[in-house]
Amino acid sequence: MFKAVAVYTIGRIAIFAILLALLWAAELGSFPGILFALLLSMPAAYFLLGKQREDLAAAVIERREARVKLRERLRGASETASDAESDREQETQQ
Repeated sequence: MFKAVAVYTIGRIAIFAILLALLWAAELGSFPGILFALLLSMPAAYFLLGKQREDLAAAVIERREARVKLRERLRGASETASDAESDREQETQQ
């Protein structure tokens, strides 16, 4: 998952930096240049980083499924431990 996040983030930053450099080369002031670069980088990243965004979404889904499986496995282990404990309590009461 780390790789997918890193690739997408670096891509977004690179698109922003390129647009900022182009706007500064066009002699647009620093604050308006940053603002326009930020606004233009959003749709540009949407179209240019489609594959990376899909990879990131797949990594997030995969991690969530792994966490759900782990949680279910841990709950199953705790249920069997509590079942064994309740069995021991019943044996001592009899």
